[in-house]
Amino acid sequence: MVVSALIATTAAGRRSADGWQMAGQRLALLSDSRLGSSNTFIPMAFTLQLDGRRAFVRGLRHLIDIEGGPTAEQQKVLQTLAQHLLGLSPTAWSQDSPLPPSQLAAAIPDPNDRRRFLQLACMLNLCRHPRSEAQLQRLEAFAQALDVQGVELQVIEELFHRSATEATADFLRIYAGSMAELSEHHGGTLTASGELSYDDAFFEAVAGLGRQPRGSLGWCFAEFYARNRMALPSRATPNPGYYVCHDMNHVIAGYEPTGPGEIALGAFKLALHDSEANWLASLTNVLIHEVGLFMHGTDLQFVPYGGGGEPYHGIDGKRGALDLPGAAELLAEALRRGSQCTGDFSMLDHLAIAHVPLVEIRRQYNVLPLAVPMFDDAEFWPA
Repeated sequence: MVVSALIATTAAGRRSADGWQMAGQRLALLSDSRLGSSNTFIPMAFTLQLDGRRAFVRGLRHLIDIEGGPTAEQQKVLQTLAQHLLGLSPTAWSQDSPLPPSQLAAAIPDPNDRRRFLQLACMLNLCRHPRSEAQLQRLEAFAQALDVQGVELQVIEELFHRSATEATADFLRIYAGSMAELSEHHGGTLTASGELSYDDAFFEAVAGLGRQPRGSLGWCFAEFYARNRMALPSRATPNPGYYVCHDMNHVIAGYEPTGPGEIALGAFKLALHDSEANWLASLTNVLIHEVGLFMHGTDLQFVPYGGGGEPYHGIDGKRGALDLPGAAELLAEALRRGSQCTGDFSMLDHLAIAHVPLVEIRRQYNVLPLAVPMFDDAEFWPA
């Protein structure tokens, strides 16, 4: 059992080799010079009124009401999302009847709201351990009724019909198309294959982050790596630019690299910037830390984990990272915090602003503190 690598604390095993309502326009500490990325800020709009939010919860209740009802983990995650994301107390929706696909489609006609619903539905689907064919069929029925046919369904369907090795390889082929968008571009050159090749300046900048002024983004990045016993990305790291960008976002958003922290960061970025790349990145975190399909490797970026050639499903096949204490609350808070930011800091040239105080970056982008900090760094949050 590799609970520490997959679920509880993933930092040491991760790289050992080396809106929901959005207001305002994009702010910029620097102009966005990232190769291949768009300057267009795409908010994750979520404008449902009370009846719509209750319809969301009723639809999700119908989704997981199969084979004797939801699992304890699914019920916990749903109740937490209803209360802490959608603002509905248990008494506000517990007496409502579940809403089947066709009725939900009538209740939420907006395509963006339908996409939000299916994203939450996918997360709840992947929280069911062991997996259920009836659960998959219910998810497919919602996708068809809502006319949302994204790559996420293909990914989840393959968990039922392919080995861990096959499902991992297929997902990574899809995810490869988003790697450049999700990576640092400082010192990077986009190759003909769509990958980024980094020059000496990139690796020198990363190696020198710990020498930046105390409290700066770069200094905090180096401290993040040190306290989690990770080696800074280097030429020996698979896809180093991906990890620099990913972990810069860990530092700015305030999430530590645990299973719940990784899932929360994916949700935060999805609410911050509703892009296909961020949705795939969020799914990646769930597939690693909730499903246990694959994990970070040493020579390759990701390697299959599934025991016996099949996808591994949670701790003892019964639960995943979102069943750990406080994890569901962290997920709901992440979706809310991401939506409250005033711009997309995830797409910046982070190495170019490594000298900027972290507190100033958080202030400019309205990155609010966590209700329960994962690390005691109160001095680096705006007062």
